[in-house]
Amino acid sequence: MTQADKVSLYWADNLRVFAVFAVIVLHVASDFISGIDITSSVYGSREWWAGNLYASLTLWCIPLFIMLSGYLLLDKQESNKKFFKKRIRKILIPLIFWSLFYSLWVLLKHHLKGDVTTAYFTVAKGWALGEPYYHLWYLFMIPFLYLVAPILRVILRSISQREFLLFTVVCFALAALSALTNVVLLYFELSAKVSLFTNDFLSYLGYFCLGGYVAKYGFKAKDKWCVAIIIGSLATTLFGSYYLTHLYFYSYLSLNIIALSLALFFTLKKHASANLRLHHFAGLSFGIYLIHPLFIKLITSYADEWLLSLFDIYLYIPIVACMTFALSYMTALGMSKTRYLNRCL
Repeated sequence: MTQADKVSLYWADNLRVFAVFAVIVLHVASDFISGIDITSSVYGSREWWAGNLYASLTLWCIPLFIMLSGYLLLDKQESNKKFFKKRIRKILIPLIFWSLFYSLWVLLKHHLKGDVTTAYFTVAKGWALGEPYYHLWYLFMIPFLYLVAPILRVILRSISQREFLLFTVVCFALAALSALTNVVLLYFELSAKVSLFTNDFLSYLGYFCLGGYVAKYGFKAKDKWCVAIIIGSLATTLFGSYYLTHLYFYSYLSLNIIALSLALFFTLKKHASANLRLHHFAGLSFGIYLIHPLFIKLITSYADEWLLSLFDIYLYIPIVACMTFALSYMTALGMSKTRYLNRCL
């Protein structure tokens, strides 16, 4: 890659850093909204609204990661052998290492609580669902997008721009319909069938394909429309989750988050300036993603009351997120300089 190519992709490095920090903020905020429904006494409280605000501001994080992957991979010229060799090396070792690490972490937590009977069941259930720990679902999903990437490359080169755009829109429409249907089924006390985690990637094909579409055809969106969509989507998420249900409005596949993610992707691609050099963090963004739940848990377990006594809840969430980001980055940096451990990032 030439220096000019590297400079042209500074926005991608910056986007990675923004997205991984947004993931951390989202997971810190989730402590104040997760599992709380309208019947709870803390529903609509000041803490709940703080969590709701920061969640609404950051739910674009995973969709942008996926669109960036599509952008960088689907219009790239390389052999399938080289492609899969890179992806296996990048994903397989971290997936195995961190899945085992967090499985042991879960077992340790259960043993410390004296809850040995459910410990192994919890771990086994996590593996069966492709989610040994709550953030690792992404590592179990993304390899299947990589698996179909060579096929999508052929499709992208073989059909017209209009046809590929239609294909992408259909992928989005089916995913959004599925997200809405799941919430409706829950409303009528009907549970959707549990599917294998190997099928999860199908719901994210729209994001992946859109990234490839933008890379190939250089599609741009007007700033004024992006700003309007971002504001409208954020307001919809913020108030829709309160007045209707967070089960839909917090979904990565809801219409509000799809619209928000697309508008932000176009905005950051255009305005995440090369003057903002975050590539040192970007190189370890994957490691930061993998490590951060450990530090969120440690901070909230041992410094939660102290921090809340010092800071208002609206400051507490970003402060804990910044602390988590810094500790995760330093840990990832140390691992990157350590033989064998550097393969796990």
